[in-house]
Amino acid sequence: MMQSFIRLFASHKVAPNLLMLLLFLSGAYGLKQLNTQFFPDFAVDVVTVNIVWPGAAAEDVQNSITIPVEQELKNVANVSKVKSSTSRGGVSLRLEVASSADLTETTNAIKQRLDAVSNLPTDAETPTIEQFVMYENVGTVLITADGPVDELTNLARQAERELLAKGISKINFTGLPKQEIAIQVEPTTIHDLGLSLQKIAGLINNQSQDVMAGTAGRTDGSKQLRAIGKVSDVSSFEQLPLLTGDNAQLLRLGDVADISLRPKEDQSTIQYEGKPAIQLVIMRSKNDDTIKTAAIMNKWVVDARKRFPQNVELIVYDERWLLLKARITLLINNGAYGLLFVVGLLFMFLNSRVAFWVAMGIPASLLATWGVMYFIGGSINMISLFGMIMALGIIVDDAIVVGEDTLAHFQQGEAPLQAALGGAQRMMGPITASSLTTIAAFLPLLLINGTIGSILADIPVVVICVILVSLVECFLVLPGHLHHALKNQVNKKPSRIRAWFDRGFESFKNSVFRPAVSFAIDFRFVTFSLAITALVLAVGLLVGGRIQFAFFPSVDGDSIRANVQFSSGTPASEVAAYLAKVDDALLETEAELGGDLISERVFFYGTNKLPTAGISSTEQIALLRVELDSSKMRLVTNAAFIEAWNNKLPKVSGLEKIIIDQPQSGPPGKPIEANITGASADVMKQVALDLQTALKVFTGVQNIDDNLPYGMEQLIFNLTPEAATLGLTSADIGRQLRYAFDGVTVQSFYLGADEIDVRLMLKDQDRNSLSTLYALPVILPSGNTVPLMELVEFSSRRGIDKFSSENGQLTVSVKADVDVGATNANVVIGALKKDVIPNLERDYGVKITFGGAKERERGTLGDMLTGLVLALVLIYIVLAWVFASYTWPVAVMFTIPFGLTGAILGHLAMERDLTILSLFGLFGLSGIVINNSIVLLSFYKGFREQGIAPKEAIIEAACQRLRAVLLTSMTTIAGLTPILFEESLQAQFLIPMAISIVFGLALGTLLILFVVPSMVLMLENLNALLAGRKRST
Repeated sequence: MMQSFIRLFASHKVAPNLLMLLLFLSGAYGLKQLNTQFFPDFAVDVVTVNIVWPGAAAEDVQNSITIPVEQELKNVANVSKVKSSTSRGGVSLRLEVASSADLTETTNAIKQRLDAVSNLPTDAETPTIEQFVMYENVGTVLITADGPVDELTNLARQAERELLAKGISKINFTGLPKQEIAIQVEPTTIHDLGLSLQKIAGLINNQSQDVMAGTAGRTDGSKQLRAIGKVSDVSSFEQLPLLTGDNAQLLRLGDVADISLRPKEDQSTIQYEGKPAIQLVIMRSKNDDTIKTAAIMNKWVVDARKRFPQNVELIVYDERWLLLKARITLLINNGAYGLLFVVGLLFMFLNSRVAFWVAMGIPASLLATWGVMYFIGGSINMISLFGMIMALGIIVDDAIVVGEDTLAHFQQGEAPLQAALGGAQRMMGPITASSLTTIAAFLPLLLINGTIGSILADIPVVVICVILVSLVECFLVLPGHLHHALKNQVNKKPSRIRAWFDRGFESFKNSVFRPAVSFAIDFRFVTFSLAITALVLAVGLLVGGRIQFAFFPSVDGDSIRANVQFSSGTPASEVAAYLAKVDDALLETEAELGGDLISERVFFYGTNKLPTAGISSTEQIALLRVELDSSKMRLVTNAAFIEAWNNKLPKVSGLEKIIIDQPQSGPPGKPIEANITGASADVMKQVALDLQTALKVFTGVQNIDDNLPYGMEQLIFNLTPEAATLGLTSADIGRQLRYAFDGVTVQSFYLGADEIDVRLMLKDQDRNSLSTLYALPVILPSGNTVPLMELVEFSSRRGIDKFSSENGQLTVSVKADVDVGATNANVVIGALKKDVIPNLERDYGVKITFGGAKERERGTLGDMLTGLVLALVLIYIVLAWVFASYTWPVAVMFTIPFGLTGAILGHLAMERDLTILSLFGLFGLSGIVINNSIVLLSFYKGFREQGIAPKEAIIEAACQRLRAVLLTSMTTIAGLTPILFEESLQAQFLIPMAISIVFGLALGTLLILFVVPSMVLMLENLNALLAGRKRST
């Protein structure tokens, strides 16, 4: 059947061209439709649950909400993991759902379980349940001007409306001022009126509301009855009737409270070049194209600069899309260079017409693969593009084998059609087998679970698609083109250059290679021993630590941030002054490193990227965000820049943390993340401190911290006997205190697009004074008041402001970054496990395990080990089927570990750590490296069937396949070589995979040509020996 198709397309005048045109058109359509993005899309099956308990301490939230909710949710079907983060005022839970489950059904099950939790505090708000939706940052726009930030609010909202109307999916604001109507009451007013703040809030709410009163006059036209009583401005709230006094005089809210529209407390603000600013982060959904979204943003900015007031500036920074564009350009350029090398090699080794049509299969197959990627839901991203470059050499391998065989038979005198048909038909078995082995090597990579597997899955998908498309091109398109191309070459002498090269190659093959192969076969045990020695040496380098393993390569971005946190109570002015010193140190660092490194600096007050637990106000935190110039080649790594900057930072009193880092690329999780469980919070906190001390000894370990921060000092109150006698409970007093000092939101309304809260509380000066606390009048059930100090006794302690749990177990995590230029996370973790962890576990009775990146590493490597076994089994099955032998596949598969030798030695030569990308390269290498062995042994099998002796048969097979073996290997190597020498920081992510394939294939080629023939004869001798013994018995 297949041979009939090959004959039809080979002999038809236009069928090959039409099929090639179809391949080009499908690719063009796919490229037009495919989204461009940084990483592939992958499902994030996560449900989040948030429960707010205003004013509650973290310990109270943990005991009263987190623990009962966790116990109820951890047994929900299809929920694989429950993580919680409990802090002052509420808890956030993250539930990871099995990928095979229906997310909507699981969400409904979670809602039902939450409804079953009946003992939550009465003051806790209703839980909110959301399915996690992933958005990706494209770029950031700053709106800034001289003057108050309030003047920028309308412009920011206008920008939001216009951008959303143009197709932007989501915009996140930072620095957008939020307002509230503050209703402030003096403690004496509470005493005089005998009303608690809770009662006053109820009165306000009753007076300010819209009321639906039904429908009247159904037979007379139906009129809807309603009262519009909800007020939304300060003067209206001042006029609200509160109650009637003893003298029948109406008492209004404005008579007993100060009411004002003011900015909310604890808001974050932004400054750019000393001016206030509002930040708009432009986001894309998974259905949006990154480049198109960026184009919308940039076009709007250009237009808005013409329309906005002259004193308003629009600054675009943190342009993530430029990083994506740079990486795509990098991959395209390297792919183009690789393509030129491949085409050059083809024209060097093959007849020019044959080389041309073999080379034409490259763009046809690549484009058709993009068409296939579109129909299977793929995208254009950094991973899929690298898969294309990896496939660049693989794509042409099949065509080289068919073209080289066709050319050889044509030069021996066969007719063009017969040569083309014979080449395709003779090579169909070996090529199909080699394609199946390559697919078998890549296919198990799709079995890798988790984020890593989802991100890197595009590599095996692209390679498998390329192989399948190249088979179509190789057998249905190429033979017809070779037939028509060679028709014009009949009786035509080759050019002098071609004749000179062919003579030189034949001379090398017969005078150098043939004797070398013969020598290797004669001393086959020595040849095999040398290969084994090289393998042992490579494995020794790996086991001995000479070559380290870094799970996911760290890739430098264009953003660095300095996070600052001061102790509780530090004035905002001191924080701002210190951030200015951090900025001065930054500019000194830039000048010291050569200058022209920084493009933008943005100052954030009231926010940073650290956990905010343990601070009394956001006034104690700040962030300096630095944007590095991406338009120039930067030779200074981010790690070197951060180290130099750190060395210039001043130390001041009150500074608790100063952490300079870069936003993390790739999967979430720190390189070092030790999880402590099995004891009380206080004990685990002490273990965390001891572990942090141990980590500080290691060079290159940075930003060491834990997730169990000490909180503010706590005043613990206990009721006196008198309070109990008066009918008060701790809950009664706690509620009155919370309303007084944290305030209570009476109602909310919208003013345009902004939500305004109406909040009732004590006056600011009273809330900020401890003397007010002690003298606060507490309303008794009788309506009388008694000072707080007569009802409670206070004791003091320092609390803990944040708890983290996993599957109901309290966990303390110690996390740290690693400078890969100075050390390796696995080295540090290994030393901790040997010298530190056993002592801590013994002394404190805790359990310490490593999670984060290490946990993902264990899971991924476990999946890869399973995949490796599966790949080897599949490859063996294919080979055993092709050769109809149980022993010959062993000779072919021995090239796989020897290819590993080349890959390891390549990492040593290039001074690179092994990474997860290196392992992906090894999987691909295991399939690629045996392809030539299959063709070689197929020829050997044919010669043996002709009666040729084993030694002469294997030598002749090696000589006849020399050109094809060298060419297929060299084209694959040439396609990836440009990446090896790419100096840009963005290319460092991809280099380890290229090293594995290039160096592994280079050494593997030598093994195919010398070791495989030696092993074949060793197996033949072994089979003969076993057969002789069998006959003798």
